[in-house]
Amino acid sequence: MKTDKELYKLFSSYPELLFEAANTTPEDTYKMVSITLKEFERRSDGFMQPKSKNSPVYFVEFQGYSDKTIYHRLIMEMAAYGVENPERDIRGILVFTHKNIDHKTLPWHELTLSKKKLFKVVYLEKYLDDLEKKDPNHPLVSTFKPYRIKNKQMLKKMSRTWYRNIQQSKLPGSVKESFESVFTRWMQERFVNLNYKEVTSMFVELTPLEETRSYRELVAIGKKEGKKVGKIEGKIEGKIEGKIEGKREGEIKATRRLVTRLVANKFNITPQRIAPRLQSLRTKDMIELGDNIFSMDSFEDAFQWINERKKKIKMA
Repeated sequence: MKTDKELYKLFSSYPELLFEAANTTPEDTYKMVSITLKEFERRSDGFMQPKSKNSPVYFVEFQGYSDKTIYHRLIMEMAAYGVENPERDIRGILVFTHKNIDHKTLPWHELTLSKKKLFKVVYLEKYLDDLEKKDPNHPLVSTFKPYRIKNKQMLKKMSRTWYRNIQQSKLPGSVKESFESVFTRWMQERFVNLNYKEVTSMFVELTPLEETRSYRELVAIGKKEGKKVGKIEGKIEGKIEGKIEGKREGEIKATRRLVTRLVANKFNITPQRIAPRLQSLRTKDMIELGDNIFSMDSFEDAFQWINERKKKIKMA
C-alpha cells in the first residue's frame, strides 16, 4: 500500500503528532512545507519550518519500504540547507513504518545516540501500538486501521467505528478532513474491486449533496452575499428583481465553492485546478457533478464529465 504521500498529508496537517512520535518537545510552532535545495536542484517536502528564525529547523523523511540510501539522502538535504543557511540549527527526523526496514546506516545512525537529540528515528508501528494502549480511540490510531489491519472482514465490521472516532475527535476541522481523506484512500486500496461509493458506504452514510450540512451552510452564506448584491442592484432596477437575482447568484457561488472543495478533496488536487472549469455550469449541473464524483476514479473523469456537460449546455 502507498504510504509516503499519506504520511506527509497526516503529519503536515498536525505537526504536533510528529514531534510526539519523535519524543521531542519543540519550543516553537512549526508547519511542514516544501523547499527547493539549490545545491542539488531538488525539492524537500518534509521541511519543518518554525515560526521564529532562531528556532531549529527539521528535515523529515517518511519511509515505508526498504531503502539503504535513505539516511544518506536525508543527511544530504540537511547538509545542503546548511551550506545555504550556515547560521541555522538543523535537525533531522526519519520515520520508518516498521523497524525491520531500518538499515541503521553508519555513520549516520550513530547520530541518533547523541544526547543533544539532533537526529531522531521513529518506528511508526511501535508509536501507534503505544498510542493505542493509552487511547484506543485516538484519531491517528483509527486512521491507520485500514493500513494495519489485514483482516478485511474486520475492516468492514469496524470501519464505521474508526471513522466516527476521527469525526468526533477534538482535532481542528482541517486536520479531521486530512485524516478522513487518508482513511478513505487506504480503504479504497484495501478494496480495489469496489468503487468509491461502495467503499465509503461501509463507514459513512452518503447524504444527497443538497442535504449535507456543509452544503446548507455554504448556500446560506451565498444567500446572504446574494442578498447584498441584490439590494444594491435593486435600488437601481427594482428591489424585487434585485433580491431574486442576488439570491440566485449567491446560491450559484455557494454551490460552486462546495463542489470545488468536494472534487479537490476527492482527487487530492488544488481548488485552482477545478474552480475555473465550473464557471459555465448551472447550479443543477454542479449538484449532479457532486453526486457523480463518488463513482469516479480520477480527476480526469471529472474533467471529462464537465466538458461533456458544457457541450450539452451549448447545444440546448
